[in-house]
Amino acid sequence: MTRPRAKHVATAAAAALTTLLLTGCGGQSPYCSAIEKNADALNSFGKTRTDAGYTAYAKAFRSVSKEAPSSVRKDWAALADVTDGVLAAQKKVGLPLEDMKDKAVVAKLDETQLSTLNDAYEKFNDTSAQRTAVVKNAKTECEITLK
Repeated sequence: MTRPRAKHVATAAAAALTTLLLTGCGGQSPYCSAIEKNADALNSFGKTRTDAGYTAYAKAFRSVSKEAPSSVRKDWAALADVTDGVLAAQKKVGLPLEDMKDKAVVAKLDETQLSTLNDAYEKFNDTSAQRTAVVKNAKTECEITLK
């Protein structure tokens, strides 16, 4: 009677060992792991228009760029840079990103402040090619679909 149980235990142990070995040998790349780790921020990109939200986006882009293959490393870094640029512009004019929704507050900005913000937003908006490249690469390299 104990013989069949021993066989089941041995089979379970072998299956667990096989899983462990396969996971250890064929594990996910650091790049794909970085994308998965930052998936919440990456998939909500642009939805949270606050200083905290954009800080999280920039941090996610920077984290992934450190692990990205050379073919898209500059694209991830560019996204981090322009996102940081928006935050820097907001800070320079003394207006948190979340206050940009308040037309009365924005109306008080002078031409220099508006120009500072406009320059940062133009650079941010000019990253369509980089955004397309990283989304495509995440799908082909990691089988991860970013929104």
